[in-house]
Amino acid sequence: MNYAKKTLLYFIGHTSVGIIALLYALFSSFSGGYREGMISGIIGGFITTGVLGIIVSLRLIKNPKKAAEVEMAKTEERTQFLRMKTGAAIYSVMIYVESAGILVTGLLGFREICLTLAAVLIIKVILYIGFASHYSKKY
Repeated sequence: MNYAKKTLLYFIGHTSVGIIALLYALFSSFSGGYREGMISGIIGGFITTGVLGIIVSLRLIKNPKKAAEVEMAKTEERTQFLRMKTGAAIYSVMIYVESAGILVTGLLGFREICLTLAAVLIIKVILYIGFASHYSKKY
C-alpha cells in the first residue's frame, strides 16, 4: 500500500506541474512559434499522464490485494536484478548511439548538435565513473 500512496503523490505533483504550465500559458504573453509549442506540449503531457497515473493509483489503493502484489513484485530480488541488467544494457547501447550521433552530426557540419551530444556523453561517463567508485567503496 505504501508504494501506491507514493505513486499517487508523484502523479499529483506531475499533474500540478501541468497545471502550473497551463496557468503560465494563460497569463503570459508570447506569440506563437517555439515557446508556444513547447508549453502546450508540457501542458498536454504532464496533465494527461498525471491524471491517468492518479486514476491507476486510486484503483490500486482501492484494491489492497493487488497493491500488495505490486509492492511485493517491486521489492522481489529477481525483479531488481532484471531492472539492473536492463539499465546496464540500455546504458551501454546509448553510449554507442550517442557516439555515432556525434560522428554523424560532426561530419554533416551540425556543430551545435555535435557539441551538445559530446557534452552529454562526457557528463554521462564522468557520472558513471563517479558512481562506480562510490559504490565500489560502499559495497
